[in-house]
Amino acid sequence: MISFDHPHIQLFYNYLNGFAPVSQNSFEDFLPLIKIRNVQKNESIVFRGQTARNIYFVCEGILISQWMDDEANVYVKNFFVEGHLAGSTVSMLTDTPSGFGIESVTNGTILEMNYQRYKEVIYKHDDLKNYYIANLEQNWIIENERRQISFAAENATERYISFLNKYPKLPQRVPQWLIASYLGITPTQLSRIRKGL
Repeated sequence: MISFDHPHIQLFYNYLNGFAPVSQNSFEDFLPLIKIRNVQKNESIVFRGQTARNIYFVCEGILISQWMDDEANVYVKNFFVEGHLAGSTVSMLTDTPSGFGIESVTNGTILEMNYQRYKEVIYKHDDLKNYYIANLEQNWIIENERRQISFAAENATERYISFLNKYPKLPQRVPQWLIASYLGITPTQLSRIRKGL
């Protein structure tokens, strides 16, 4: 079993405590579930159409959720950077095939946990329930609404500025076409926006 003192485990513990206070005793029930996994650049973590079973915590590197249309155009749904959870939540909650894939953009290290067992641990502890509720509210309600408003109300330049506020270091770490895809614009448009700023 992985030690509580492992740096990647500490990063995950600090992440939980960023939402609500979690005791070490409660958190240690996660330890038997966690596998430390090294991933390679362009490695698929979840395939589109696969029913997702695991949730991931990014320790090093960057993951994206994305899908491809019939003409091979790639659409980036989300970036998952260090210190954040990643997964196909709807697929895991509904036990249905994922509508998108998750891929590693860089070499990195992730923590992997079976989602059902992760939830079983959460349901055993009130402090973990508080973390889980706060996490869902922040990442699946507040952030989703902000992104929807951004796409409805902001022009491409404003969306890029919002993106930079959320992910200030990503433009130096990922291909520009991935950012353009996330913003719903072409790489040429993104290049013009960057020059204009």
